[in-house]
Formats: sequence, structure tokens, C-alpha cells
Amino acid sequence: MKKAIVYYSKTGNTKSVVDEFTGFDVLEVKAANQDPNIKDPVLTFCPNVSSYDYVIFASPVHGFQLCKIMAAYLKQLGSLKGKEINLFVTHHFRFAWLGGNQALKQMEKLIEEKEGRVSRKVSVNWKAKDRVSVIKKMVIEYS
Repeated sequence: MKKAIVYYSKTGNTKSVVDEFTGFDVLEVKAANQDPNIKDPVLTFCPNVSSYDYVIFASPVHGFQLCKIMAAYLKQLGSLKGKEINLFVTHHFRFAWLGGNQALKQMEKLIEEKEGRVSRKVSVNWKAKDRVSVIKKMVIEYS
């Protein structure tokens, strides 16, 4: 099974979680401008996931929703039909319902529009006391 993690990370928090995984090709989404307030970001690198059987998409939460760079990337993807797909987001909000859950729902909707089906979703709260254990559990479940 060919596995990849596709991520975007503005501050490095999401990347630090991605770095916990082994056995995956790590593919970074890149944009011309890192400003989270840009309405229509210009992507400079869009990883091709067509040859992968299993893909994890990872993104930070910006402004209580999925960051615009990851949203733009997911919108430009081709079909995800038949792939195993899992998601995670990182955020600094006290509660997941303040943005993490919303961002995961937005990611899942965009993936479903590409004929994909999400198996698991995790919201990683960067301020939570149990953050390290949440990440470790997710890495085991997703690997």
C-alpha cells in the first residue's frame, strides 16, 4: 500500500505532528503567500496523490475554519474515489468546537465532493494538556 501525508503548516505545529509518522511519503502544499487572510491563495506546489492508496490530509485551523490554502488545494484535486483517507487539524482554541470540528467538516465535505470517503478525523488542540497523548494515539491509529 502506497501511503502519503499531504499537509500545510504555517507556524510549524502541523508539520511537527506530521513528523511523528513513519512509512509515509510526506508532501507539503505550498502557496505564494502565507497570509491566512488571502481570499484566493495562489498555490505554488500541489502534491499529486493519484498514485496513493492511503492519504492523510493535515492542516491548521485559521479564523475558526479550515485554512484557505488547504481548502484551495483540496478543491483542485481530482477524484479521490477508492482511497483510504484520514484527516487531522491543529489549532490553538480552547475547545474543538471553536474551530477544529468545523475545519474537519469542511475538509470532509471537500473530499466527498471528490468522491472520497473519510474514515477518521482528529482535532489536535495545541494548548491541551493531553496533546502529546492525542497525537501518539492518532499516529498509532492512522499508521
